[in-house]
Amino acid sequence: MSGNQKHWVLAVFLLFFRTTSAQAQQNWAESMVTPRTLDFGVIATGAEAVKTVTVTNSSQAQVHISQVTTACQCARAGNPSKTLLQPGEKATIEVSMDTRSFKQKRDTTLTILLDAPQFAEVRIPISAYIRQDVVIDPGKVDFGSVAMNAPASKTLKISYAGRADWNIRDVRINHESLKARLKELARNAQPVNGINVEYELEVTLSGTAKVGRLVDYLTLVTDDSRNPNVPLMVEGVIVSDMTISNPSLAVRALKPGQSAKVSLVVKGIRPFLVEGVDCGALKDQIVVTKGDKEEKVQVIQLEFTAPERPGRFTEKMRVRVQGREEPLEFSFSGTIL
Repeated sequence: MSGNQKHWVLAVFLLFFRTTSAQAQQNWAESMVTPRTLDFGVIATGAEAVKTVTVTNSSQAQVHISQVTTACQCARAGNPSKTLLQPGEKATIEVSMDTRSFKQKRDTTLTILLDAPQFAEVRIPISAYIRQDVVIDPGKVDFGSVAMNAPASKTLKISYAGRADWNIRDVRINHESLKARLKELARNAQPVNGINVEYELEVTLSGTAKVGRLVDYLTLVTDDSRNPNVPLMVEGVIVSDMTISNPSLAVRALKPGQSAKVSLVVKGIRPFLVEGVDCGALKDQIVVTKGDKEEKVQVIQLEFTAPERPGRFTEKMRVRVQGREEPLEFSFSGTIL
């Protein structure tokens, strides 16, 4: 083999190695991101639509997200929930569509840039169709902050510009704590202010909803032959009706036979009465003193006498509240010398 041929073979080998290495880096980064595509489907004008992308650090090194962008203003990317990920940690990125300024078919890209442990770029295709004939106001069912066991309701208006005989046939709901009531407000053979048909939609959240963030979608099922389904976002936060201010309660170090008192503070959004405290394995070492009147703030005193068992201890305990099915939990810890 001549010298020129050797140089040519070496150049081809180096090019192949660099290409393969770049592909390996890219595949390494792409394997951390789910989902790999974002399809919003058909969205009504004014409706809010949000999807979440998750970045999971499945490597053995720190991963840093340096930038998140979209190629079109029709889609907006929020800041990552975390930018520096230790091995095993996750970050979420919320992507929303602008259904007020943009219409019809929209195809764009979400780009996630990583600069540690090495540079990588992950691109996620985004697609959506924003229909102009259906307008929802407000753009989502937003319950805001709702106390546990307290029902709530929101009302929206759905306007349609098109066929005078257009109908919403059904409202599909997956969440067990949600119900919907649909009422027709107007039907005009000729458009009035550009609108042929108007509906009112009332969505109710029952008191059975669990504490935490609620993010779901309900679906308006119309009689459109091509695009019958219109999704509608439902959002809210169900907060506990009462909380323990100091859920990790600790007593000072004691010798066997010594006693110490600590106070547990329980707060509610309305007056309540504490029935008792279940002290678990420490029930014989603790004397509970509680109030006998309904108050929004209850201070419970626990007098602990150290047993003949030296060492560190932690015990899960429960506060029983009158009229409340689920007890409140807290931990009680200390050291016996």
